[in-house]
Amino acid sequence: MNYNQLTLKKKVEIDILLKQGLSMRKVASILGIHHSTISRYKANKYKKRKIDINQKYEIFIKYLFDHYDRRTSSIEICIYKFKKSYINAKCPSVRQVYNWINDGKIFLTRDKLCYKKRRQKRKTGMMEHFKWNLENKTVLPISLRPKYIEQRKEAGHLEIDSIIGKKNEYDSIISIVDRCTRRLWLIKAKYKNEYYIDKIIYEYINKNRILVKSITVDNGLEFNALGLTAKKLGVKLYKCDPYCSFQRGTNERMNGMVRRFIPKGRSLKMIPQIYLNDIAFEINFMPKKIFDFKSTFEIESNY
Repeated sequence: MNYNQLTLKKKVEIDILLKQGLSMRKVASILGIHHSTISRYKANKYKKRKIDINQKYEIFIKYLFDHYDRRTSSIEICIYKFKKSYINAKCPSVRQVYNWINDGKIFLTRDKLCYKKRRQKRKTGMMEHFKWNLENKTVLPISLRPKYIEQRKEAGHLEIDSIIGKKNEYDSIISIVDRCTRRLWLIKAKYKNEYYIDKIIYEYINKNRILVKSITVDNGLEFNALGLTAKKLGVKLYKCDPYCSFQRGTNERMNGMVRRFIPKGRSLKMIPQIYLNDIAFEINFMPKKIFDFKSTFEIESNY
């Protein structure tokens, strides 16, 4: 039987679901893994917290305290001499000692080391942004979206999608819909670059003072950097599963209404933002059966 280690993403998902009060078997069912895997993960996590290095490596830490000298006896030298002098005693690796120093677990500090720590160049790639989102739990899979959002009783939970024009054309329309009130906003986008899309969405939300409590998007490449907007707004961004447009049903329904004004295959290059504002106004003013034939503007007054 093949065994795969838990990825960082899986560990974050497990932590979130367990904090919501779900049982280990329920979490295992949601994530598609065996419940014993979660049990072992919890046990290892607890064990790592409980280990006291001062007890386990007492002899080594005392030796390091007595013999370390930044001028003549570095950490590497101390470990080498300790292994020769204390054959049966527990001895950590060099990397482990540096980890203790970084975590403040022993008497040594960075300023007492032989070499100054080099300042690493700041990385700004998408992988680093993804890791930040994962660690800070800003961008999450839609399976972790709370159930109360599904009930549509609270305004501010948005769905965002893009409407494309002619084939091989960069121009597109970004549609934003409130899941509760069905309020629609349309933004003209001239490029498909993820950072450009993130910028115009953030600026549009601020300019129009749109209430935002959560954001749901699909897996389109143009939304890869939208976690930056979620971070600035202090909300969660939920990513839909691939090829599951029904998870953004409100968005898809509104996009169909927009297509009544802008049919598929029509070029979007010459369509200005003011025309999109008119389309959004017409759709928001339209009576809707789901609201007993009241318009979105009438429903918004209740929230």
